Amino acid sequence: MLAVLPQAPSRLRPDRWPERAEAARNKVLERMAVQGVWSREQVKESREEPIWLAPRQMPQLAPLFSRMMLGKSKSEKIVTTLDAGLQRRLEELAQNWKGRLPPRSSLAMIVVDHTDMRVRGWVGSVDLNDDSRFGHVDMVNAIRSPGSVLKPFVYGLALDEGLIHPASLLQDVPRRTGDYRPGNFDSGFHGPISMSEALVRSLNLPAVQVLEAYGPKRFAAKLRNVGLPLYLPNGAAPNLSLILGGAGAKLEDMAAAYTAFARHGKAGKLRLQPDDPLLERPLMSSGAAWIIRRIMADEAKPLPDSALPRVAPLAWKTGTSYGYRDAWAIGVNARYVIGIWTGRPDGTPVVGQFGFASAVPLLNQVNNILLSRSANLPEDPRPNSVTRGVICWPGGQSLPEGDGNCRRRLATWLLDGSQPPTLLLPDQEGINGIRFPIWLDENGKRVAADCPQARQEMINVWPLPLEPWLPASERRAVRLPPASTICPSYGHDAQLPLQLTGVRDGAIIKRLPGAAEATLPLQSSGGGR
Repeated sequence: MLAVLPQAPSRLRPDRWPERAEAARNKVLERMAVQGVWSREQVKESREEPIWLAPRQMPQLAPLFSRMMLGKSKSEKIVTTLDAGLQRRLEELAQNWKGRLPPRSSLAMIVVDHTDMRVRGWVGSVDLNDDSRFGHVDMVNAIRSPGSVLKPFVYGLALDEGLIHPASLLQDVPRRTGDYRPGNFDSGFHGPISMSEALVRSLNLPAVQVLEAYGPKRFAAKLRNVGLPLYLPNGAAPNLSLILGGAGAKLEDMAAAYTAFARHGKAGKLRLQPDDPLLERPLMSSGAAWIIRRIMADEAKPLPDSALPRVAPLAWKTGTSYGYRDAWAIGVNARYVIGIWTGRPDGTPVVGQFGFASAVPLLNQVNNILLSRSANLPEDPRPNSVTRGVICWPGGQSLPEGDGNCRRRLATWLLDGSQPPTLLLPDQEGINGIRFPIWLDENGKRVAADCPQARQEMINVWPLPLEPWLPASERRAVRLPPASTICPSYGHDAQLPLQLTGVRDGAIIKRLPGAAEATLPLQSSGGGR
């Protein structure tokens, strides 16, 4: 066979034209028999050998990305920004991860160098050839519910707006806005909580509170302006559910927007080809971006500069959509933004799949691969607009040592030195808020404002909905001075009404098959002392 191929290697290729190759080989064998080089017996045995060559597997790197790029360009040759070595590692990782995924589930990964916005890795599915996992569907540019992945953006924008600072007192309490009554992933509530902790723990009610103050329409417009459109049903307007995944988004757009946390607040546009220009738009200030990135890296404490790592560690945020349909994890390390998605492309639920359990392990694997290939990582120094401060709860601002209105002191980062007062809910003005006016007589007893010689004082109290989580010494009944019996006040001892959570108005409760009764996991809060 080797004697034949050089004569016409293309025409006699055994993998493409086995019949031609066999005829040419047999012709040479016959000539060898005629010339006495081989015996007839040897030639007969050789002619019985089949002509077979395993078809060569064509290289298939980044197939879904390649399909997308072919659809974008009419050029015969397309040069992209993908790193072939990294892409191969990511595809091997996806194949190794396949066995961990539930049936009919897939995954997607994107890696972006945030220093120049080049896309370095793109894995659209776990296995292109696995139809049971919808391997032909590119989930990097599919529209899916992002769960909580949008929360860092609303906190960063609220910092710039002067609504909050990282230690702002937020309220993780049961709330209802019209027909919308959000809850937390763990189904519980945590009462008073700082913005930093609310973001790290991905609590829903504080994020809804901040979005309500910032404005959902304004929030959606801000993200759309930097290249992160949120997809809503036809005719629907942005509302408070946005921040909990009540809209669609693409993994590629999300990764591009997250570059703002590493690019001094400016979100870049993905560069798919080397000649693509570097474009970016401002999303938030460099100080707000730096603070949010540090919080996501679990570095919310305002350490001295000497104790701050110059190279920022991995900052990350997870997201889980309603019904466990999508699990997200977005990470920002010193050089790259990493986007991870897992779930079922057909949108069916996967019970028990959520961002921390399903996507974060994969995120960490990709991060380790990237760090093993990286050297001379860029540093992330603290911007001059970020300073350190100490504030007090419940008011949210600094107070002198010994001031009785400072019930708890917290060290925090501050943006431009700003100390916004505690952000209240819409119905928490006046005596329902924090600054509580009282009138005292000469004995320090609380009296009515029109009582003789009454003097006014302002006392900081905690917002009423937080009382169930406060120690008895911090509740209004104890914090307010006792009332005078001679000229009593008009009674502003506001109490939180009794609230039951765990069941919705109009809900239909049915017993499980074979059960004698239905059990409701109710919780109560408020209702007096």
